[in-house]
Amino acid sequence: MERTEEGLRGVLEGLRQASDEGRPPDTQDIQCLEHLSAALEDVGAGDRDLASLYEVSKELCASSNLSELLDFIIQRAASLVGAERGFVVLTRPAGEYYVAAGWRYAHGELYGEERAFSSSLVARVIRDEQPVLTTNVQEDGRFELTQSIIVQQIRSVLAVPLVARGEVIGAVYVDTRMSERLFTESDLRLLQAMASQAAMAIRNARLYQDATAANEQLKGALQELRDTQQALVQAERLAAVGRLAASVAHELRSPLMVMRNSLFFLDRLFSGPRKPSAEVVRRHLGKLDTEIDRQSKIINDLLFFSRNRPRTLGDVDLNALLQETLMRVPRAESIVVDADLDPDLPTIRADGDQLQQVFVNLISNAVQAMREGGTLRVTSTCGPVFATVVISDSGYGIPQEYQRRVFEPFFTTKENGIGLGLAVTKSIVEGHRGDIAVESILGEGTTFTVSLPVELVG
Repeated sequence: MERTEEGLRGVLEGLRQASDEGRPPDTQDIQCLEHLSAALEDVGAGDRDLASLYEVSKELCASSNLSELLDFIIQRAASLVGAERGFVVLTRPAGEYYVAAGWRYAHGELYGEERAFSSSLVARVIRDEQPVLTTNVQEDGRFELTQSIIVQQIRSVLAVPLVARGEVIGAVYVDTRMSERLFTESDLRLLQAMASQAAMAIRNARLYQDATAANEQLKGALQELRDTQQALVQAERLAAVGRLAASVAHELRSPLMVMRNSLFFLDRLFSGPRKPSAEVVRRHLGKLDTEIDRQSKIINDLLFFSRNRPRTLGDVDLNALLQETLMRVPRAESIVVDADLDPDLPTIRADGDQLQQVFVNLISNAVQAMREGGTLRVTSTCGPVFATVVISDSGYGIPQEYQRRVFEPFFTTKENGIGLGLAVTKSIVEGHRGDIAVESILGEGTTFTVSLPVELVG
């Protein structure tokens, strides 16, 4: 461009001098006009090249599909410099290279021998990271006269490296057989300018392609993980059902055997010559009643745990509910009850039947923990937000490592039981927007604290 500007200044100065002297144009002036015309043509060509590069740049930035991008690059590269044929060659991580895209002016795609080109020339461009321009490759001593050059009758060749962030990722190769259209230094500069933009576009498209592939791989792995997790959940569910079935069968078998024995003895007594006393009958009927209650509790716990039973809210007197539960749960005479119930405790909005199930579970557990006797303490207090019920025993306590698991479904340390009582208890309390906590010291006893909102919302 600088030389063109100098030529323009020289031509204009010569014409101005002829005009000042008032003489007609001579041969020198005509030559000056010819130089001026050529210079203007060069300027126009430069403007067209800049406009073409600008359009190419916009297209390169807009494409993220690598295959489409490579086709576009070689088509525009060949078009910019007037080539008959062209290739985009890309390198592999191992240092090898391959033809990523090819184009021919006559019919676009390349077939058979049309895809042959001088691989040694391209290898040199990639290795040396330097462009190659030759106007007669068949007589250029720098290159080996390969069969592809002879068969294709190649005359002029132009190849430039593709360099992105200092790394050679391939080359752009174009050639022509026409002696009247030989590549020039101007073509070389134009192709180099395009190649620098194309290299970055290829790099970005490769990164996008890798990211997309990684994302798809991640999606596949995530789906596989979900499938595995679902299979594990299903397996655990089936295992839990198996454990539950075995536990329920064991728990129901015991009361059924007691009931069967009681019925057997009653049948024997009533069938014999002597009628049984009322006390004996009551004792066996009491056993039947106790075992029926035991089976009923197991069934109720299972039903509550297996489906989300809706609450039936009403005004509940916690003190009255606690007193009723204390009377309902059987206990040995060696167990002393110490009840300290706040007389000012207000009624709360709750499901009375569900809360009674909570207190039955907690008081029954406390009684079972004091087989040798002890003290059962039940207290109730009220704060501004929560009503609190504390149920404690002086039994054998819960080991520290088990305390965090006592509310887990199917977890139990008892010889009898299916491990749902405390899980159901926690579910009911939390369903009332409340909280339940346990504290226990081995050999001293266990305390359960239930906090329930005075005004239940939702």
